Amino acid sequence: MSKDNNQHLSMWNGWSGSRRGIPVYDLWLQEYLPLLKYDEMILDLGCGIGANTRYLIEQGFQVLSCDYSLEALKNVKEFIKGSQTKYLNMNDPFPFNDDSFKVIVADISLHYFLDTKTIQIMKEIRRILKPDGILLARVSSIHDTFNVSNDDDPDSRYHDYGSYGQRYMNESDLKRYFGLIGDFEYREVTMVRDEPYYRHPKKLYQLKVCKR
Repeated sequence: MSKDNNQHLSMWNGWSGSRRGIPVYDLWLQEYLPLLKYDEMILDLGCGIGANTRYLIEQGFQVLSCDYSLEALKNVKEFIKGSQTKYLNMNDPFPFNDDSFKVIVADISLHYFLDTKTIQIMKEIRRILKPDGILLARVSSIHDTFNVSNDDDPDSRYHDYGSYGQRYMNESDLKRYFGLIGDFEYREVTMVRDEPYYRHPKKLYQLKVCKR
């Protein structure tokens, strides 16, 4: 990430630790269940404390949960039966071979990086996706209430909050970044989860990206 690694890690570990327990999920992945296969490992990229991991495992799927925060991974292992975890720092090359995954889920995890790093991450996602593989993702929308900028420069929509930064994407950002992976469809959605950090409605872009 763009800030000092120790500062970032401390923030994410603290945030994950403060949410310790059985993770709360919403049902955004439900519409994509027909695309998933029970014999294919799904990568949960930037899994956090495991909301999407929990949902997918409850539906009978195999999931590899990856995150930068060891506290987050600890929570996944402790509270989600049948989970598998792996440390992954998205600032670095991903520790997977080319064409490793048919489906990658990246929920609210791809909007924390500056422009050049986001481009690098998208190229890594494309590299590890199998031919015709799918990325399912949600990222912060420029219409989210916490956004304060509508400038044209991609990095002007990246806001520095001290211990971390966050990008609020517009439609041109979606094309700039997710277009590097392949063809995509998207819509703007409102997310609410029954937990303190997400009870305030959050505006997101929800995407299905098909590798080409």
